[in-house]
Amino acid sequence: MPARRVFAGLQMTLDGVAEWPAFPDDYPDDFPDASEVDGSDGSDFWKSMYADYWDSVDTLLLGRTTYQKWSSFWPEVRQKPDAGRFPRQFSEFADRVEKVVFSRTLKSAPWERSRIVRGDISEEIGRLKAQPGGNLLLGGGPRLAQEFHRRGLIDELRLTVYPSVVGRGKPLFDVERLPDNPEDRIAIDAPLRHDFRLVEARPLRSGGGAVFLHYAAVRGRTPPGPAVSRV
Repeated sequence: MPARRVFAGLQMTLDGVAEWPAFPDDYPDDFPDASEVDGSDGSDFWKSMYADYWDSVDTLLLGRTTYQKWSSFWPEVRQKPDAGRFPRQFSEFADRVEKVVFSRTLKSAPWERSRIVRGDISEEIGRLKAQPGGNLLLGGGPRLAQEFHRRGLIDELRLTVYPSVVGRGKPLFDVERLPDNPEDRIAIDAPLRHDFRLVEARPLRSGGGAVFLHYAAVRGRTPPGPAVSRV
């Protein structure tokens, strides 16, 4: 059987902030109904970020904050008459799959098919990958994404980049405040460096000029960076 892979579906602004910027009324809708875009039955954002591969996923990987937000939001979406097709399908997908919540402080995980992991992240991902099953989706929140990135645990990165500079907020990728590099180029074996190869890049028809980027990790080139604590 093919090896299980960790997919990360994330959003980022031009200045690297892991937020979802709102657009003014005179911009195109964030995610308009597909009939307003191309006459099809779903937006290119949802297809690119999730729908193209979610049938291969059977596990969601979440941090505490994202779990608490998603568990109070997504189960109700498919009951709303004004919800779009893909949000309803994502609601069904999120209910169906196993939810693994990495947290040392969360007391309970009442959302169906959820469990809390308080131990080492790398060990848990290694255990999951050693078992038969589908792929794993890392969802929402920069803190857990940063730790997965440092440890070299992300196999594929699906990233929507919005054409906004917001000036403040949590960075998607942690920035180490190191002295200026004396060299013009960053060495292949430099600490904290992780390399990806481009799979696909294209503008989205929805999202106010956002760009979709799909990368696959290049393995065997650099060691994972140091781990950090989490809540």
